[in-house]
Amino acid sequence: MNVVMKRFSIIILTAYITFLSACYKDKGNYDYRDINEIKISGLAAGYAYVLGTTLHIDPAIQMSQKDLDTAAAAYYWILYKDESTIIDTIGRSAVLDTRIVVEPAVYTLWLRVVDKATGVTYKANTKVTVSTLFSIGMLLIGTDNNGNAEAEMISMVKDTIIFRNILSSSGLPGLRDPMSCMFFGGTSTNPNIARLWVMTKSGSYFLDRLTMGGNTSRKFANICITNEIANKEAITPVVGMPQVRDKGGATSGGTNAWGRAVITTDGDIFATHSLLNGGDYYANPINREATDFSKRLKAAPYFWYAIANYGSSPSMMWYDTDNQRFMVYANFVAANSTAPADVAGDIFSWNLASQGRTLVYGENSRNTDNGSTNGNSFAIVKDNTGAHYIYKFYATGTAPQKRDLYTVSPIAIDFDKADFYAFSSKRTVIFYSVGNKLYAYDYNKGLEKFYQFPELSADEITMLKFDTQIDFSTNSLYVATYNGTTKGRLRRYNVGSNPNTVDITPVPGADWDGMIKIKDMNWRGVN
Repeated sequence: MNVVMKRFSIIILTAYITFLSACYKDKGNYDYRDINEIKISGLAAGYAYVLGTTLHIDPAIQMSQKDLDTAAAAYYWILYKDESTIIDTIGRSAVLDTRIVVEPAVYTLWLRVVDKATGVTYKANTKVTVSTLFSIGMLLIGTDNNGNAEAEMISMVKDTIIFRNILSSSGLPGLRDPMSCMFFGGTSTNPNIARLWVMTKSGSYFLDRLTMGGNTSRKFANICITNEIANKEAITPVVGMPQVRDKGGATSGGTNAWGRAVITTDGDIFATHSLLNGGDYYANPINREATDFSKRLKAAPYFWYAIANYGSSPSMMWYDTDNQRFMVYANFVAANSTAPADVAGDIFSWNLASQGRTLVYGENSRNTDNGSTNGNSFAIVKDNTGAHYIYKFYATGTAPQKRDLYTVSPIAIDFDKADFYAFSSKRTVIFYSVGNKLYAYDYNKGLEKFYQFPELSADEITMLKFDTQIDFSTNSLYVATYNGTTKGRLRRYNVGSNPNTVDITPVPGADWDGMIKIKDMNWRGVN
């Protein structure tokens, strides 16, 4: 067969096969229809949930086939921790109405919608922050009608609620001489790092953060290992640092604020680096010098440090009452403190004894003058003539920086008799009180002025404190008063910004009465 005939035969064969294929009847199913596509919307970016209440979420479920209703799909609301660990399926309907029983934390909530006809799954997610009514608000400590220490909380998780009798119903023994109620540990949820302390001169304990319940085993003696103090059970912290620095509950030093310290009723200072020590655990006191290590120096009840951020290598200052001088403790790993050096020509000396002066009062602020980004600190000192001075300094690092010195003018009536002082972070103004009288003194050099506020009330003033934690940019002053009939009262005032005068304006809705005789307040921003 020649090549032409061969090619012709192939063409004939191909045509025949094509003909046979055309005669075959395809019996397959080609009845195509559009599937029901589902769109989920209406979920907020996050939800705040308080334990004991109902979590309600009503998403918008849209189906492409309009004749179908929500019953055409199955619904699964699935709660996750850490994006991958399934906690529970908390709902099986299009609208979620349920109570959650989980540990307070931030969770991811997925809504999975499954088309029953096709099995195709559609999904969307949101965040759920679970908290208790004790998670956010102002912690108050003071005394009740009988002079016993008592704590209250103005809860601000949702609606403002006042929780009373926290100490007396905590299960702890009766306590006296309240000092502070404060939250340590920043935003950490580790119970060995985050602690809520109630501090009094007769005993100090850390409470259960969720219930505010107490237990006498939760005391400093059980988180301290020391071979220097024979009666470890008697160690009673009354001052702590660092404080909460913002509304979200963070503290100076960042997320977990590893460096922290307390001052006890005996004037000892215990410090720890909770990351290196595996938690909030303490060893021997650090109120000593390397050159005379066996001698502990009695500390005044004040810490000075930069509230906004005390640094990646944290440091703080304290006051040695034995030698009338400031001291520095750096890094929170050292076994001792050091005396900061003076330089010739300095505006003041860290060694007050060298100038015949002693400490009266100390406070930290959010003031950023002279480049003090993370907040200046203040001290009021006096000399043996009765003259008073204001020291302003930046308490950071091993060489804290002196910012200014002010001599208090005699126009500041009864400044030396003040029960309480409070420094404004926004102005050169210090408020102080004597009995039921509230005064303000503008210490701006050459422009000193004195103000009094007789319109406040006739009640005894029991606390003055500027907000350095919640909304410090507003320059808000909290004033606590007390009388035997209407009991304690807490009010918030905004201090005006006019440099030519000092005025205070009550903040609407920030006035609470029927309370304890308030000694101190601190913000709590996390569980």
